[in-house]
Amino acid sequence: MFFASKTLGRVTAMEKRARKEKVLWIMDPSFLVAFCVFVVAGVYWQYREYRQLKVELADVEQQIADEQQKTLDFQAKKDYYNSDSYIEQIAREKLGLVKSNEILYINREQ
Repeated sequence: MFFASKTLGRVTAMEKRARKEKVLWIMDPSFLVAFCVFVVAGVYWQYREYRQLKVELADVEQQIADEQQKTLDFQAKKDYYNSDSYIEQIAREKLGLVKSNEILYINREQ
């Protein structure tokens, strides 16, 4: 047999109370405190990680700048070593060579 409810289409007092209790647990002070602690801890953790990554980024950028400076120094040395003036200097100092129109004087007292 089918029994029709007296409160057809209406919410009973018991259902209202159940709904109210479901909503109230969210407004419970201990829940709100725990939620705030969780949020603050999460924000702090993210901020700490952000600061650490920022320091690492600064270190890497400094290393890049140092390596770029080394590259420029090596390029300058390479250009100097390939220049005619350096080759002539080494030929004179190490090999004792002179140009065809020059006269070489040797000091024998040394």
